Amino acid sequence: MLGLFALLAVGCALVYGLAGQRLSLLVVVVSTGMCVGVVAAGLAHQLLFKPLRRDMLRQLAAAKQASEVHMEAVYQLRHSDRISTLGRLASSVAHELGNPLNVIELRAQLITSGGVTALPQAQQNAAAILEQTRRMTRIINEILSFVRMQPARIERVDLIDVLRKAVSLTLYASRKHGTSMVVDLPEKGIDLDGDAGKLLQVFVNLVLNGIEAMPSGGVLNLCTSDELRPALDDPEGTPRHFVRIDVSDQGVGIAAELLPRVFEAFFSTKSAQGGTGLGLSIAQGIVQEHAGWIDVVSELGHGATFRVYLPVREARVGETHAG
Repeated sequence: MLGLFALLAVGCALVYGLAGQRLSLLVVVVSTGMCVGVVAAGLAHQLLFKPLRRDMLRQLAAAKQASEVHMEAVYQLRHSDRISTLGRLASSVAHELGNPLNVIELRAQLITSGGVTALPQAQQNAAAILEQTRRMTRIINEILSFVRMQPARIERVDLIDVLRKAVSLTLYASRKHGTSMVVDLPEKGIDLDGDAGKLLQVFVNLVLNGIEAMPSGGVLNLCTSDELRPALDDPEGTPRHFVRIDVSDQGVGIAAELLPRVFEAFFSTKSAQGGTGLGLSIAQGIVQEHAGWIDVVSELGHGATFRVYLPVREARVGETHAG
């Protein structure tokens, strides 16, 4: 449009020039044409580009809001899965708390009934009560720490500390189900960049799944190893250091045709026992957020092994455990 007005201005100038008008008139006409062109261009910007810009801003705002809603839904879903896991732990934890409570009650009855007369006996009973009270406090704190909603934090995490906490939380369930746990972890820590709370949720879920997959008892193995391999999403295939965490059970196993579906949301091989089908899907999502992945090998009737791959902080390469 600017060019059109400029051409009109030049045309008018030529006409006036040919008609013998003064040069000053030519300058005025050309200037007027350029001004009109600039005004026209400004009107075009107001009419065309500003509405487009407003529309784009509205779309960006809507996309941001949708992203925030999605992240909040994921956060709530993961917390719901954590509460569901607590429900799976509840009966075994109640049983574990019952033992120290019985000790405390018996010792307290002995003291109050006058059965303890000598000071050394009283001190011995008081020490037993204190020990069992501390044991219950530790159990309760572990449960509260696991369930508590905390903001996501990516920081330096000791994976071995996370795995030991997962074992401690699931030990009660293992005892109740008549299973045993063989844990082979290095003494030195293995550092990752991640969220300790989310990773704990992953491993508690995997260990509980392994325990519940052995209704007739059995052994659950938990170990780590160091692997040099490319990430799944690396098109160049550049090798990097990963720690592999294996959670293996001697349970019923998973049929070959079901293996590709085990990480699907709402798919469960134990729906009859109240499985929601969210645990493995959420676990996979958390591990992928940590630049890793989970895979599974299993044969029906011969147990299953879930293998979690997580990238190691390069500063700590060589300190992982070959288990």
